[in-house]
Amino acid sequence: MAYVTLAKQKDKLDGSVRKAEMDFLAKLQENDAAPGLHIEPIQNAQDGRVRTGRVNDMWRAVLFKLPLRNDTHYIYWGIWPHDKAIEKAKNSVLRVNPVFGFMEVIEKTAPPAPESTPQPAPEKPTPDRGWVNGLQTHLWTQERLETEAGIHASFAQKALAAATEPAFFKVIDKAPDVQGLILLDLAKGRCLVEIREELGLEDYVDDPDAPEEEKIIEGSKREPAKIQFAFVGDSPTELREVLESNDFEAWRTFLHPEQRNYATKSWNGPFRLSGGAGTGKTVVILHRAKELMRRNPSARIVLTTFTRTLAAALNTNLQKLDPALPTVGNLGQPGILPAGIDSLAHQIVFSSTDGERAQAANDVLGFPHASLRNRPDARDPNSQWKQSLASVDHELDPELANPTFLEQEYVAVVLANQVSSKDEYLKVPRVGRGTALSRPKRIAVWNIVDAYRRMNQLDEIVTYPEIVALAVAILRNRAANGGVRPADHVLVDEAQDFHAVHWLLLRELADPGANDLFIAEDSHQRIYGQKVPLSRFGIAVVGRSRRLTLNYRTTAQNLDYAVGLLSGVKYEDIEGEEEKSGDYRSVRTGPAPVQDGSSSSVEELDHVASRLSDWNEQGIRGDTIGVLTRTKGQLQKLQAGLAERGIEVRDVDRPGDGTAPLVMTMHRAKGMEFSRVILFAVNEGLLPLGYEVSNLPESEARDALLRERSLLYVAATRARDELVVSWSGKPSSLLLRA
Repeated sequence: MAYVTLAKQKDKLDGSVRKAEMDFLAKLQENDAAPGLHIEPIQNAQDGRVRTGRVNDMWRAVLFKLPLRNDTHYIYWGIWPHDKAIEKAKNSVLRVNPVFGFMEVIEKTAPPAPESTPQPAPEKPTPDRGWVNGLQTHLWTQERLETEAGIHASFAQKALAAATEPAFFKVIDKAPDVQGLILLDLAKGRCLVEIREELGLEDYVDDPDAPEEEKIIEGSKREPAKIQFAFVGDSPTELREVLESNDFEAWRTFLHPEQRNYATKSWNGPFRLSGGAGTGKTVVILHRAKELMRRNPSARIVLTTFTRTLAAALNTNLQKLDPALPTVGNLGQPGILPAGIDSLAHQIVFSSTDGERAQAANDVLGFPHASLRNRPDARDPNSQWKQSLASVDHELDPELANPTFLEQEYVAVVLANQVSSKDEYLKVPRVGRGTALSRPKRIAVWNIVDAYRRMNQLDEIVTYPEIVALAVAILRNRAANGGVRPADHVLVDEAQDFHAVHWLLLRELADPGANDLFIAEDSHQRIYGQKVPLSRFGIAVVGRSRRLTLNYRTTAQNLDYAVGLLSGVKYEDIEGEEEKSGDYRSVRTGPAPVQDGSSSSVEELDHVASRLSDWNEQGIRGDTIGVLTRTKGQLQKLQAGLAERGIEVRDVDRPGDGTAPLVMTMHRAKGMEFSRVILFAVNEGLLPLGYEVSNLPESEARDALLRERSLLYVAATRARDELVVSWSGKPSSLLLRA
């Protein structure tokens, strides 16, 4: 048996090559002397430990062989076509970083062959007028980069000499992962002390008497090395799980030290992790669930998020992370329960006794509900509020006599405070509501609320927010009578979209204490509901709040574009503090986003069809392409228009074979990612959507516009490699202008 450590390979491989690679490594683990592997040294290699192995007739593997006492340990560097693999093997050196002691591979450039005739000097790149080399700005020198930051001389020299952004990112891409991250952060102006803390970089003192192989193995155990290398030992099962993870799921194995810290550390109370799109908050949540289960196999862990779709994705990725993790379907069972927040509330209410439900209905609604149906009403609440408005003589201004305002008032004030009478409503504080209400206006609002409740009672309707409020009341009543709360740990993803009553439920699920609530959120991605402060619900995260800023999904170009959509607007997090986006960064690079305006919708559809055809001819797999729209009406228009042009697409919620690009609304795309994204019909009037932001009080209108901007940001950050923003006629006022 041979031990194997895998490196994260940047070059993409198709399925057949990946299978051949897996077979090669499985044989290597079993018997590295098997004749078919052809594990051979390379002549004139810069590292005598380098080996190549035969994967098939076209592909060869590059490895480093470390003989250690009774074992053989291979550092698997990657797989490439034959000639490229030989070149990689000749010029790659496995070493311990001399400043920080972690294992890394340095690819040294081979010296050019002598020319018989003089060659002209290569042209220097034209400096990018809009880009400044931050390393120079912040007075970094080659000597300081080498001795203080652990950057290899060749990368330090090239990074300092870069005159354009593409040239700088080319250096980062060629450098070992950790060195690339350090260079990027230093160029952004971050201090080295902060970078060291994030990456887990520790001082290192070389022991000249220790064998080089043992120093390398020890270096592979340091936190920074785990960004690029994963030890799979001699386990074929673990090897297969790692290799089957594609580029979109590389987080399963290669965690950033900062992510690992948040996933494994204990917190003396609720903890909040914020961060922009693609920074790995969901990754941390899933690894934390695994860690809590490891600590206590009998733990009751709730893993929840805002929508059923996102909950299903959490469950799928949890199984990919570790198929052995125990998942359960009911609250209170030992194991991990992945479920949407409304689903949890539904389970609490309809697993309770008739007496518990009647008492909760009396507490929340002011009267025992005649019939709590097993299925909450899913109709648009606007129609019910409109009926209630029509049945009451209220004399409210149109901004207040508005279904959106009334629904938000009902959830954030009435249900959140279990208000069941007019007198209670007149006294209750309206914390977080931006629009003041005089006593006469409060009375008028209450009369509409009362009519809404009575109408729903007659129709035997219970809404989703009411189900959540009933669940809160049931859990509170049980706790007051000595009952046990149903969870030990609650992990919350996409928390920015939760409304006030959701937070009350989350607080009731687990007893306050160590590691009770772990909350991941990004206020820039709030596309539902209103912002509510956690402290209002007895959830204090002061001193237990951290932020992720390194984007793993999106190229730097796409990230800059998406963040630009947020510029000039103030965002606040769920603690009321200003949420900034200027320090988000990515180590990936790619083409600049394309803004494609058309004179008509017909021309726009022509452009989209042409681009999808081009990507298909390039061999881009269909289900890695997403085409996103703001409304379902535009989605239907898109599907019909592309069908007329002979382009097959597939609704994301329908099964397929992976060949057709996926189409969906921007809301539905939340939590997803694609190699290429087209945002379709980003027109004025559609984004922001007119009826979503009109006829509201000023503060509510401002918040609605913020959600529309966030929706565009969410949509733009679904793209990994290429982003196209398309419109016809007048473009959205939310778009960036060239």
